[in-house]
Amino acid sequence: MEVVTRNRYALFRTTRIFADLTVMRDALRVVIHLGRKASAPYFIKVGQSHNRISHVALVRTGEDLRAITPFLREAFKLSASEESEES
Repeated sequence: MEVVTRNRYALFRTTRIFADLTVMRDALRVVIHLGRKASAPYFIKVGQSHNRISHVALVRTGEDLRAITPFLREAFKLSASEESEES
């Protein structure tokens, strides 16, 4: 896994980006790139981006982070599995 940072932004990727974070004044904006559309109340925006579905969540508490962690794991596993398929 590689983490690329610039100013207030961080991208997390294997061969593809599976999550990106933006530091905001009152929250951490997390975009999780999944292979499917997930429905959850903490996703404030969901949209198609290329062959992925991007899910946006605002993290303000540890509870918020724990709620999205399974989706981050799913996105990482999807990205990692694509890496092994390309090898």
